[in-house]
Amino acid sequence: MKHLKTLTAAIALATFGMGAPAVMAQAGGAAQQQYEQGQPAAAPISDDNLKKFVEADKEVAEIRDEFSEKLSKAENQEDAQKLQLEAQEKMVEAVQDADLDVATYNEIATRMQTDPELQQRAESHR
Repeated sequence: MKHLKTLTAAIALATFGMGAPAVMAQAGGAAQQQYEQGQPAAAPISDDNLKKFVEADKEVAEIRDEFSEKLSKAENQEDAQKLQLEAQEKMVEAVQDADLDVATYNEIATRMQTDPELQQRAESHR
């Protein structure tokens, strides 16, 4: 369940923060193709970046939970869009406050879905 939330946050950041959900999907497909072909999918993730990710992910999860509740109470589409933009800004800010860029956060979140070793490493930083 935690991993689903992480992916949701990553997608939200990619969708709202970078405006490129298709690019995110294409990048994931390319990484999967590389993995299947036996090529390295990506560079290793440093412990420093993983610690920053864990810190940012906690904040992103709190923001997501807070705004999920607010969104469920939105009275119309316009209010919902305003809340989504506000949540996006706060999520991006949380990632940047952890001294991480959104692209790196998204990369780690995506790789966490398929890399048990990375998941274990992240758990050791929680």
